[in-house]
Amino acid sequence: MIGPTAIPGRVLRAMNHISISHRSKEYSAVHERVTTNLKKVFNTKNEVLVLTSSGTGAMEAVILNCFSAGDEIVVPVIGKFSEQYAQMAEIYGLKVKRVMFEYGRTADVEIVMKEVTSSTKGVFVVHNESSTGIYNDIEAFGKALKDTNALLVVDSVSGLGGLEIRMDEWNIDAALTSSQKALMSPAGLAFVALSEKAWSKVECSSFPKYYFDFKIARKFNEVHQTLTTPAVYTLFAVDEALKMIFEEGLENIYIRNKNNTKRLLEGIKETGLNLLAKDEKFASPTLTAVHVPGKSKYFISELAKRDVIVGGGMPPLTEDVFRVGTMGYVSKNDVTVFLHELKDVVKNLNLSLN
Repeated sequence: MIGPTAIPGRVLRAMNHISISHRSKEYSAVHERVTTNLKKVFNTKNEVLVLTSSGTGAMEAVILNCFSAGDEIVVPVIGKFSEQYAQMAEIYGLKVKRVMFEYGRTADVEIVMKEVTSSTKGVFVVHNESSTGIYNDIEAFGKALKDTNALLVVDSVSGLGGLEIRMDEWNIDAALTSSQKALMSPAGLAFVALSEKAWSKVECSSFPKYYFDFKIARKFNEVHQTLTTPAVYTLFAVDEALKMIFEEGLENIYIRNKNNTKRLLEGIKETGLNLLAKDEKFASPTLTAVHVPGKSKYFISELAKRDVIVGGGMPPLTEDVFRVGTMGYVSKNDVTVFLHELKDVVKNLNLSLN
């Protein structure tokens, strides 16, 4: 299924905890452990800020803290969430230059860079576009933008923890994620890391803010706390989920996701169905979009009757795509069960059409 993803029993049990004050030493210890471990997942030396919000809140917070009205940004649009980021920036008065790509294709870095000028303040890239099942080559974007004035802003909400990201090595300036995807925890928390280049932009941002003020958040982070009351029980969950992630090993998780997705893609094609991805090289290892023009609701309904839950398509692909998540707590056996039931659904559909 797709986010919120399935939550392991261990993670659920970790939330069965007495209530504690978010100003207590016990809370601070959990906060410090979570942010320290998240730095390993982000692959960064930069501090990780904790926000009580969805991933969308983190997206907005980066705009509020690193930019000002009138700033020019470039957004490669490959799906709903990259378009959402462009719309959000426009609401705050940023001058957005969209670079449009056919849904199902990854963003071509060379084409995007043609729109980047000396006036460009940022390039907003979705790491893993979960509306289309495609990921972008963030490392290539980092190389292209390294010696420019523009910040590389990366939305890795459905990527981090399931798809490799190397913030420092890839020259990412702002990276964000949330708790309910590959971190296999309940929704409610978002996490943001900024490079020193991005922090320098924070100092000159003219947007008013309080709840999402990174300068205030940074001060509270020094004592392993947050400005306001955080989603404490979600933090307990993320703490346990991170323990599970490191027990398995990040590299092993990346390999498991790739292997699961490879088997998934092979099985889908064996049924005669098509992928939305135009180039399987960039097919997401955490989520697969299956292209079934006009029949997505049929597949979602029939799979649900077989206790297999998949996600619907997102506009403008609502009727034409269903999405299969492999992020988080998903095993080879889960993929096998899905493919078995999918074959049965396709068989019945073919019989009804004949």
